[in-house]
Amino acid sequence: MTDKKLVYIASPYAGDIEYNTRMAIKYCRYAAEHGVIPLAPHLLMPRFLCEANPEERELGIKMGLQLLALCSELWVFGGRISEGMRREIAEAERLGVPIKHIGEIEMTGVKDMKKYGIWAKRSAASVCGAAEAWLKSDGKPITFDTYEEAAAKAEALMKNIGTANVSYYPRPMEQESEDAPAPSMSMKL
Repeated sequence: MTDKKLVYIASPYAGDIEYNTRMAIKYCRYAAEHGVIPLAPHLLMPRFLCEANPEERELGIKMGLQLLALCSELWVFGGRISEGMRREIAEAERLGVPIKHIGEIEMTGVKDMKKYGIWAKRSAASVCGAAEAWLKSDGKPITFDTYEEAAAKAEALMKNIGTANVSYYPRPMEQESEDAPAPSMSMKL
């Protein structure tokens, strides 16, 4: 058996933790399938350190940076560079650890396909009655690449709405949501 390289996996964690954890697992699998041993401290440290506690989060980051010194390479994944990832990249540069940015083209089958939409909810107090559906334009749900974009649009809609009977919420969309039959609620921009 030949010795395999130990590769540090950097990808977003904070924010949508459930989704980011799923993606980090996929990134590790990708690395393993490419003949290296993946090390993703952001999958380990939150098991016993509290991400919401600033001191424990910092401790986890520092432990991860120490582990980075043991690695042959740093592989960077995801559509954005988080603050923690910036620190990992800076430390790799300081240590002379080679950095490889893995793009979507290289990741066939592991693309970050998550989309966000705006969920519209009409209350039972409305003249038309209660209903829920994706906000649509030209009959298709409006999609955003990031939660932040969807949240900003939902917030703008809430500020400009003329009734208290309708609310808008940013929400992750399932892949099949665009093809699913739409509920009988017509709410368009």
